[in-house]
Amino acid sequence: MQSKDLLILASQQSAGLLAPMFEDLKTAPLQVATAGGNHAHWILGHLLTSEGQFRFMLDGTPNPHDSLKDLFGAGTQPDAGGAGYPAYEELLAQFLELQGANTALLQSLSEVDLDQASHSCPPGMESFFGTWRQVLLIRTMHWMHHRGQLADCRKAAGRPPLMM
Repeated sequence: MQSKDLLILASQQSAGLLAPMFEDLKTAPLQVATAGGNHAHWILGHLLTSEGQFRFMLDGTPNPHDSLKDLFGAGTQPDAGGAGYPAYEELLAQFLELQGANTALLQSLSEVDLDQASHSCPPGMESFFGTWRQVLLIRTMHWMHHRGQLADCRKAAGRPPLMM
């Protein structure tokens, strides 16, 4: 198995584990696990803006959701009431569309393509975002980081685990 195959598998499995969480939390999108914590609405918007940013880092494609960075970008804090947020279902549809496009791009790449330098690696972050392979790995790790937060939000909302 080549690393591309592992990246595809990680992308597919991470998306498959994340989607049910977002679907389930449609009815409690502002539930937090702890005071000041991230809620599903913010996490969804954050992952959407991040998907666009990851693509920009790869090849310079402008982030189609850059206008949302003040609400959901790195370093922002969730608004407890979701003030000014686009509709949850709208964000979810956009996330799934962009996630699918980025996964399709990954599937089209060769091992050699994955070793190319990123278009826009943040200074000092070369070990995370220096190559396409690294960006695509961090992308799925980022999803799973926030999936853990969604699991805590579900627990705080009194929901049973989706997986045992």
